[in-house]
Amino acid sequence: MDTSVVEGRQELAIAGFWRRIGAFFSDTIIVGIVGMAIGGLLYQWLAPIGAPARLVGLVISLAYFGILNSRIGNGQTLANRWLGIRVVNAQGQTLSLPRALLRYAVFGIPLFFNGLPLPGATLMSPIVGSLLALVVFGGGFAIVYLYIFNRRTRQSLHDLVVGSYVVRVQSDASEARFGTVWRGHLVVTAVVALLCLGAPMMTKQFAQSPLFAGILPLYQSLEAQPHVMNAQVMRGTSSLWSANNGHSTRRYLSAQLRLDAPMTEDADYARRIAQVMAKGDPHLADEDVVTVGLSYGFDIGIASWWTKHNYSFKPLELE
Repeated sequence: MDTSVVEGRQELAIAGFWRRIGAFFSDTIIVGIVGMAIGGLLYQWLAPIGAPARLVGLVISLAYFGILNSRIGNGQTLANRWLGIRVVNAQGQTLSLPRALLRYAVFGIPLFFNGLPLPGATLMSPIVGSLLALVVFGGGFAIVYLYIFNRRTRQSLHDLVVGSYVVRVQSDASEARFGTVWRGHLVVTAVVALLCLGAPMMTKQFAQSPLFAGILPLYQSLEAQPHVMNAQVMRGTSSLWSANNGHSTRRYLSAQLRLDAPMTEDADYARRIAQVMAKGDPHLADEDVVTVGLSYGFDIGIASWWTKHNYSFKPLELE
């Protein structure tokens, strides 16, 4: 948006799409470096606690973006300063600290909850499933959609919630006269939010399908094993090629486990896990290989570090 003159005073100009994206990714790198430093110092504490470790990253990000984008930081993170943009309210003034913290919370919570490793029973709960779908998919979609398509005011979901705008820094501009969001964008985001609330019904139907129905008991058995914080189970096929036999298909049953102890090199433990899988798999005779992936490390949302090891077993070795 170009700067215009109103009654002798220049209007504040909305910051462009690429300038905002550049600032966001630059700030993400800064916060990520801080996260890696903290993760390295607190590795022994963060690795065993699993999903709650993401709260550490959320607090760090909330402090960085919330404080600096408020009146305390003059509405500018470090990257905002470098690229000459600022967060303001509808009157062109910087935000109060509570409003700036809320602004980032609306933006950051969908990001930190996306991919959050939760127990299977929690994910299958209709209430929890609806809330997660609304926050992660509904909120995430609204943020991305409005970033791209709301060209009139360039406000995304977190800006609309607190009434903020991102403008270019102009020493000679004092008039704030911003446009309004096209209502069609609000309709689109509302429809997607309603669809997300119905996601648990689709999950329930999928859980009753023959494929998932066989996986679910196995998934629950693995999460009950010692040192397993989170399990992911998959059944599928892969294509192989060799000079002697050409193309062939291999059927596999695979589990990826996140552990609360540094046991990724424990082959005996991996074999015991594979035996649990073999015992609970009614289709074991159809499998060509059973694979077990063990991982140990931390994920605080803004930084992560993993030690991983994969093991493969023939079904006959596990009987």
